[in-house]
Amino acid sequence: MRVVAALGVDHLPRALAQDAHVVAVSTGSRELAPAVARAVMTAVRDAAAGFSGILFKKVDSRLKGPVAAELDVVSTMRPGPVLACPAIPRLGRYVVDGAVTGAGVDAPIDVRSAIGRAATVPDATADTDINAALPDILGQTLFVGAAGLAEALARRLAPAPLARRAARLTMPTVWGIGSRDAVTLGQLSVLRHHTIIKAPNGDVPETDPAPMTIAQLVPGPQAVSASQAGHRFAEGMSRLTRNGMPSSLFACGGETASAVLARLDVTLLEIVGEILPGVPVSRALDGLPGLDVITKSGGFGAEDTLRRLADLAETAGRSQPYPAKDPAGIG
Repeated sequence: MRVVAALGVDHLPRALAQDAHVVAVSTGSRELAPAVARAVMTAVRDAAAGFSGILFKKVDSRLKGPVAAELDVVSTMRPGPVLACPAIPRLGRYVVDGAVTGAGVDAPIDVRSAIGRAATVPDATADTDINAALPDILGQTLFVGAAGLAEALARRLAPAPLARRAARLTMPTVWGIGSRDAVTLGQLSVLRHHTIIKAPNGDVPETDPAPMTIAQLVPGPQAVSASQAGHRFAEGMSRLTRNGMPSSLFACGGETASAVLARLDVTLLEIVGEILPGVPVSRALDGLPGLDVITKSGGFGAEDTLRRLADLAETAGRSQPYPAKDPAGIG
């Protein structure tokens, strides 16, 4: 299936015109106040007026953000039953007795309370549990969940998918580690034998282009707000990317990825596949067309995720002489 993601509500109409089987839109609403989140979802509803296909509200698997306020609007797009399942069994995150548990969850999170409405909330400790929870007719239900529920829908829609070439990491590559989540910090602790450029309070130092450049946002000598540090880091990473013109960009942390791509004028991505569990690869359709974009949520992945990704980069580097792409960045 062809999947296109719009990196903002303003770009949703162009995404819908891409003749894709699946269209996703990043609303950037997780950190918004409830009233603002409702306004964003109203814009989504207006842009998708007349849509009659399957409607899936992606949520953070730990149900962060104004989920209930968002659903106040989204539910008007698909009145009827709600199936809510934020579990991602393959990443160790489950739903048990109506609550999210498992990897990265300190205390069970009640799903119905978080979404603010009645819903079917199936127990899900394996993908088969989510498969079994899907209704016979998909178009009449509002689906609320994370990757586990999305994958269950994909298995129903494409039970015998065509074989695809595995997504791979192209070289040269630039990495921006903006997440401060404990999961990501643990992954960095086992990333040995690689030079990591520190970006205190988001200030990314100037550096010469290299086959593999890794920059990490770290606290600086003086305290600044998280938004200020994130803004600086995104500016620095976009400068690093434009100057180095890499074949691939890896962004760790959803807010980091969104901010860096916005500064690169990338508004539409086409999904290529997964390079590791929970680590998708996309290709920019505008801004820097042909740039491979690899993203990872700050709170996801096994402890060796970044090390394995670095190993893949080293393997790619041996097979792809630097530079791997022409100066225009076209694959």
